[in-house]
Amino acid sequence: MKIRLERIDGITTAGEPVESSRFPFALGQAKECDLRIEAKGVWDKHLVLDNEGENGITATPCPDAMVFVNGDSHSKKFRMNHGDLLELGAAQFRFWFAPLGQADRRGLEGSIWTALFLLVLGQAGVVAWLLYSTG
Repeated sequence: MKIRLERIDGITTAGEPVESSRFPFALGQAKECDLRIEAKGVWDKHLVLDNEGENGITATPCPDAMVFVNGDSHSKKFRMNHGDLLELGAAQFRFWFAPLGQADRRGLEGSIWTALFLLVLGQAGVVAWLLYSTG
């Protein structure tokens, strides 16, 4: 599963949406966070998103941190939904499930075609050798 977070608070210039398929995904001011947020009221490690399979994407605020989702406050683990408005301090994000694109398989496909070509070339060589050695 892949997620997308789009900053919409207008405090900073809205950049490109952040996408991730790697979990857990941490948000906060700390350098080790996957998404660093420089905004008033954001803790070092404010929120952690996790993929729990059939339970979907869950969010766990750090102790003492308050997170607002669609205007409702959360201080314990909760489930994220497509289109949720997420507020961490003064920072606001729109949460989306990102569309899954087709994986780039050109390298693998090229290797397979090369192997098939070499196999056909080898078979042609064996046939030519058999015809030459028996004739």
